[in-house]
Amino acid sequence: MLNKSFLGNFTLILLLVVSKPLMGQVLDKVAAVVGDEIVLKSDVDNQALLFAYQNQMPQNDPRIWDQVFKAMINQKILLTKAKLDSIQINYEQVDQIVEERINFLKARLNTIESIEETFGKSIGRIRLDLREEIKSQRLVETLQQKKISKVTISNEEVVAFYNTYKDSLPSIPTEAEVAHIVVRPKVDSLAKHSALEQINAIKVRLENGEDFEALAKELSQDPGSAYLGGDLGYVRRGEFVRRFEEVAFALKDGEVSGIVETEFGFHIIKLIARKGETIRVRHILIQFDKTKLNDQSAITMLNDAREKILNGEVSFESMARRISEDETSKNKGGYIVSPKTGLKRIALSEMLPELRTMIGDLKPGEISTPQKISIGDSYAYAIVKLNYLALEHQINLSQDYAKIRNIALKKKQAEVFEKWVKTLKEGIYIDVRI
Repeated sequence: MLNKSFLGNFTLILLLVVSKPLMGQVLDKVAAVVGDEIVLKSDVDNQALLFAYQNQMPQNDPRIWDQVFKAMINQKILLTKAKLDSIQINYEQVDQIVEERINFLKARLNTIESIEETFGKSIGRIRLDLREEIKSQRLVETLQQKKISKVTISNEEVVAFYNTYKDSLPSIPTEAEVAHIVVRPKVDSLAKHSALEQINAIKVRLENGEDFEALAKELSQDPGSAYLGGDLGYVRRGEFVRRFEEVAFALKDGEVSGIVETEFGFHIIKLIARKGETIRVRHILIQFDKTKLNDQSAITMLNDAREKILNGEVSFESMARRISEDETSKNKGGYIVSPKTGLKRIALSEMLPELRTMIGDLKPGEISTPQKISIGDSYAYAIVKLNYLALEHQINLSQDYAKIRNIALKKKQAEVFEKWVKTLKEGIYIDVRI
């Protein structure tokens, strides 16, 4: 089971550059040489320990170490091949991921000094090491995708796969296909006026020459960025809410926006730098008083939408695209998609308890009444349409063809890929020293 589940990921994906050994006394020597790349024993030890820890397995199981070692050799083989093939990657995206990792560390460890102490090296060295590791990962991932994207599977192969493995394929838990329309209660006029007065006062101080970063630390109500002077790091399009993004991407270097309203409150945004399609911004946020929301307006809007859908005036999907405020699902017609599989069918056990409650006794095709749901530290109201429901059953072609095809395709991709890696070994210098 270890070999199957571990190698199913094709290669070991390193989570972080770890400079301090996770195991006690580590002999830092070369475990293998692959082309111009080396695999250090300490790196294998660290990654084996991480793998065992994350999968709740015995830390001293030699099988884990062996599988990690083989995976790391395979990664170095692929990295060598990627360099030989001059695989191209987007280095701006690499830099953005580096900044995201650094910001993650800042959020967890609070100060640059704490980061440097934890990792035993300067923040500059950490950046360089992260960049090299992420660059290597992207090269390997691009090469992998280039290879497996060419693998296709026919209907005949899917059926043959099912007939061969049907006795060992898992049973399917109770699943549903669900779409929803989400509407957030709007802030009442008094709460909005109070927030506007505060952000206007900050705007005046900025116009009088006060430092943006210092004001963000002092006054911004965004807990995730205030202590960083409002710095949000490098981001791509699609990572901000729409109105914030429209303003942020339109700014010039060093330019400060006017007052920007989003569902979170009033913002003032400053563009720090731009790299291709990514930008780095600071912002100051004054939140709306969420204790003063007009719940009834959201409920009324959803009841009106539900009535129009039931009367046949508009489809649920069209209404979701028109009024839903859930950015992840509105453009899919309100459909909730599994982050694991990318499919609409989701096991009830994987759904949020609130969503399971809303489905309740609905039959396929029925729509719930508006219900209150949690969104992070806030809330909204939603109506849900149950499109499909299947009770737990043994996997079969008539109900689960897409799932079976996906499993069969991944198996074929893995076989093609592993066979290809074996052929690569024949043309690359490999010296295993342990």
